[in-house]
Amino acid sequence: MIRSWFWGLLCTFLITAALQGQSRESVLKTVQETSTWSPVDKPSSYDEKTIQALDAKRAPAINRYGLTGATVQNWRGPNGNVRLTLYEMLDATAAYGLFTLDRNIDQPGFAAIAVGTEGFRIGNRAEFWQSKYVVRLEGDKRASDDLARTISQTILGRSRKPPVSTHLPPANLIQGSDKYVVDASGIGRELNLDPQSLGFDDSVEVATASYRVGGNKARLVLLMYPTQQIAKKYEDRWATAAPNDAAFRKRVGALLALVRGSRDASIATAILDGVNYETQVTWDQPRPDVSLREVILTIFTFIGIGLLFT
Repeated sequence: MIRSWFWGLLCTFLITAALQGQSRESVLKTVQETSTWSPVDKPSSYDEKTIQALDAKRAPAINRYGLTGATVQNWRGPNGNVRLTLYEMLDATAAYGLFTLDRNIDQPGFAAIAVGTEGFRIGNRAEFWQSKYVVRLEGDKRASDDLARTISQTILGRSRKPPVSTHLPPANLIQGSDKYVVDASGIGRELNLDPQSLGFDDSVEVATASYRVGGNKARLVLLMYPTQQIAKKYEDRWATAAPNDAAFRKRVGALLALVRGSRDASIATAILDGVNYETQVTWDQPRPDVSLREVILTIFTFIGIGLLFT
C-alpha cells in the first residue's frame, strides 16, 4: 500500500516538475540536440523591462498579457535560415491572448497553418501558440514550416484558453476571428464601445469574435465578471443607457453578451442563442518532454532514490 502510494506520488512529481520546469533555453537546447537545426548566432534575451528594445510598439500589450521573457536567434536548417522569436508567457492564457493580438484574418495574404495549437502565415512570417509559448518565425516558407514543426514537438504543456473564450458559441463563428482582451486599450473602435464602461476596474475578462449569419457579419463581445452580482450591475447599466437594445444583449450568470455591428435583431438572436454558461474547455495533448535523454536520466535518478525507501 505504502509502495503504491509512493510510486504514484513520484510519478505526479515527475510530471509536474517537467511541465513547470521547461524554459525557453531548454526548448532551444532540445531543438539543437534532436534535429537538423543549429543556431547561427548567440541568442538575444529580453524580459518585461527590456522588451521595448525588441518591439516598442507591441511592448505594452505584451507585458499586459504577462511576459516571462523572449529570445531572438537565427537558425540554420536544411532548407535555409530562419529568424526565431520565442515568447515565453506566464501561462497558456497569456500566450493565447498575445497570439490573438497578432492575428488578423482580414490582413492580405493571411493563411491559417496547422502547427502548434493554432497558427498563421502572412508572407514570410509564420506564428503559432502552444502551451505558454508564442513562436514567431521569419524566413523561407519551407524552412520556417520545418522549424515550426520541430519546435512544436518539443513544447510541453496544455494549451488552455481563458475561461471567457470557452463560452464563444461555435455556430456561425468565423474561424480565427476570436480575440482575448485584458484591458481597455484592447477594445477596438469597430466595436463602438466605451472601454471605460465595461468594468475593467471590476476585473472583467473579455472575448470577442466575428460571426456570419445568412451572409451578414456581426461581432460578439463576451464580458465575464467575477460574480453574477457584478454582471447584473452592468446589465442594469446597459438597460438604463440603451433600453431599446434588449435584443442585442444577454446575461447568463456572470456572463454578459453584446452583439455589435448589426441592427438586425434576428442576427443578434441567432448569435445570442448559443451563449450559455457551461464551460467548453479544450486543450491539446501533452507534448514530448524537453529531451528524451534528460527524461530517462531524471526518471532513473528518482527510481534509484525510490528504491532506497522501499
